[in-house]
Parts: sequence; C-alpha cells; structure tokens
Amino acid sequence: MLSRIPAVARCLSLAALCAASSVHALEFPLPPPGEDIVGQVQVIKAKYEDTFADIGTQYDLGYLEMIAANPGVDPWLPGAGKDIVLPTRFILPPGPREGIVINLAEYRMYYYPKGQNVVHTYPLGVGREGWGSPIGVTKVTAKTPNPT
Repeated sequence: MLSRIPAVARCLSLAALCAASSVHALEFPLPPPGEDIVGQVQVIKAKYEDTFADIGTQYDLGYLEMIAANPGVDPWLPGAGKDIVLPTRFILPPGPREGIVINLAEYRMYYYPKGQNVVHTYPLGVGREGWGSPIGVTKVTAKTPNPT
C-alpha cells in the first residue's frame, strides 16, 4: 500500500495541473517564517437552492471539508438562511515551500509558484481501486514546462 502513495501523488499532481488553468484556486500570501497558517474561516448564509457541492465549487472547497465543518447540516438541503461554515483556514504542510505539495490526509494540493510569495490551494478527490474514471470530452488549455 505504501508503495502506491508516490504513484497516487504523481497522478493527483498531473490531474491537478491539467485542471489548474480552468479551476480557480484559493490564493493566500505566504505567512512569515515560523508561521504555517493561512486564510481565515468564513461563514455564509445558504440560499434555498444551495448544496454543499455547489458551495464547495464556488469557494474552492471539497465536499468532505464542507461536511466536516458543518456537522448536523444536511449537505443536500442546508436550508435558506442557514449559517454555513467555510473552512478556508489552512495549516501549510511541513517541508520546502516550492512547487507542488499534496496533503493526502486533507485531500488538498498546495502550489508554491517560483518567485512569488503566495500559495495556491486546490481541493482534491481520490478515486478507489477498481472504479474506472468517468469518460468525457476534455482538452488541455495550458501547459507549464517543468512546474516544480
């Protein structure tokens, strides 16, 4: 199982890079040395038609993150006017802050662009062994040579 983790990380990196140009990431300035927290928790009011999947897409959050931040709230019908916590505060993973870092435990990718004092973060999804990938029409809209 452990030998698959690097392969999974590479696959997730490639998938995230291919999708990165069409997905808007959360972007934060890097904290000062010795600090690892970026962002802040937000609270919004749900509209009648909102679902956690829709809200997550709008705010660049994963479905599981939304469920964990809002225990007891129905993810498919939260209800008009219901306070929804947006978990947009993150602890940056340990290690060098360069290139792509994937935190499998929180299903999140962190991208540190070279020469910039920011971090971009994207929610990730992990498939299951034996489950095929959905088939669809896709295209590469941009390529970044040597991204790390």
